[in-house]
Amino acid sequence: MIGSIRRALISKSRCSARDARQSFKKAAVAKAPLTTGGRERFSSRSRLLAISALALTCGLFASAPSAQAAEYAFTTYPLGAEAFGAGITPPPGTYVTDSISYLTVLIGGNIEIGGLVFNGGAKAQLFSEGVSILTAPETKVLDGQLGLLVSVPVSHINLEARATGPLGNTTTDSTEGWGLGDTTLQTQWGWDLGDFSHTFHILGVIPTGRYQPGFYPLTGFNRPSLDIGWAFTWFEKNTKLQFNGAIGFMTSLENEATQYQTGDEFHAEWAVGYKFDNGLILGVAGYDYRQITGDSGSGAHLGSFIGTVDAVGPALSYSTIIGKVPVTVSIRDYEQYNWTNFLHGNVSIASFTAAFPAGQALEAKGMKD
Repeated sequence: MIGSIRRALISKSRCSARDARQSFKKAAVAKAPLTTGGRERFSSRSRLLAISALALTCGLFASAPSAQAAEYAFTTYPLGAEAFGAGITPPPGTYVTDSISYLTVLIGGNIEIGGLVFNGGAKAQLFSEGVSILTAPETKVLDGQLGLLVSVPVSHINLEARATGPLGNTTTDSTEGWGLGDTTLQTQWGWDLGDFSHTFHILGVIPTGRYQPGFYPLTGFNRPSLDIGWAFTWFEKNTKLQFNGAIGFMTSLENEATQYQTGDEFHAEWAVGYKFDNGLILGVAGYDYRQITGDSGSGAHLGSFIGTVDAVGPALSYSTIIGKVPVTVSIRDYEQYNWTNFLHGNVSIASFTAAFPAGQALEAKGMKD
C-alpha cells in the first residue's frame, strides 16, 4: 500500500480513469505493506486494498482543510535558541557549546512533504545534537564586540504521515533515519553598556543537511536562508531580574528540488528570570513566530498559506567554574500553542557551554545562554 500511496499522491485535477484502474488493479493482486504503529504488517483483504487505492488516487484532496505554511510546515530558524543572555556578545575568547534538542510535533489536514501531499496530517519526533563554536576576537569595531559563530547539528527524525480517502479509510506511511543537519553561520556585533547589553546579528543557513525529495527521513530543508535580528539583555539590580528579548526577520531562497518558495518569516523570543547569587537564573522563556508572506512557486501545490505559532515554558541557566574552565548549563522546555498551519507540540532544549582560554574571569553577563 505504501507504494500505491506514493503513486496516488497527485493533484485531483490530474486524476484520470486510467490512473484509478491501474491503482485498483495493482492493489487487488498484491499483498502490500501497511504501516501501523511504526511497524509493517500484511493484509490479505484485497477488496479493501483495491477500494483504498481507488480512493487515494481520485479522492485524496476532496475535503481536507489546508494546513501548510513554510515548506514542511517548519522554519529553518532555530526557534527558542535565544533566552537568558540573548543580547550579550561575550568578551574575547572561544566558546564551545554542545546542545541537544528534542521535538515532538504534529499537524492536521494537508501537508506537503518533499513534493508529495498527505491530506491526513503528519507527526514527527526529532532529536538533534549540535556543536557550536563562537569566537570573539580582541579587536573591537566602533567600540562593539564582534562574534563569529558556526554550528553543525546531527539529527534523527521519525516521520509519520497519513492519507484519508473519501470513504474514511486511512493509510499511514512512516520513515526514519539519521543525518547531518543544515549548517548555521552567524556574525554578531554587540555592545555592553553596564546593566544593558544588545547585539545585532546576521545568520545564514546553508543547506548541508540530509535531503531528498519525496517521503524521506530528511534532516535538512534544502533551502538557503538569511536572518537579520537584534537582541537585548537588561539586568535590574534591585530586583535581581534579568529581562531578555530578541526579534528577527528571515527570508529564504527557493528549494530548487521541489520548486517551493517559502514566504518571509518574523520571530520574537523572550526570557525573564531571577538571578541568584550562586550563578543560577531561574525563570520563564517563550517565542512567537509569524509568517508574513505566503508561500509560492510551482511546487506549492496547496497554495499560499500563512503559518503562526507561540510557545512558553520554564527555563534555567547556571554559570560556574569547573577546574579553571567557566561553564554555563541551560535548560528550556517549550509548550507550543496558538498554532496555525505549523508543526506544533513540545520542544525541549539543553546546552553546555565552556569558555576558553581557561582561567578567564567568569561574569554572569559574559556567558551567553
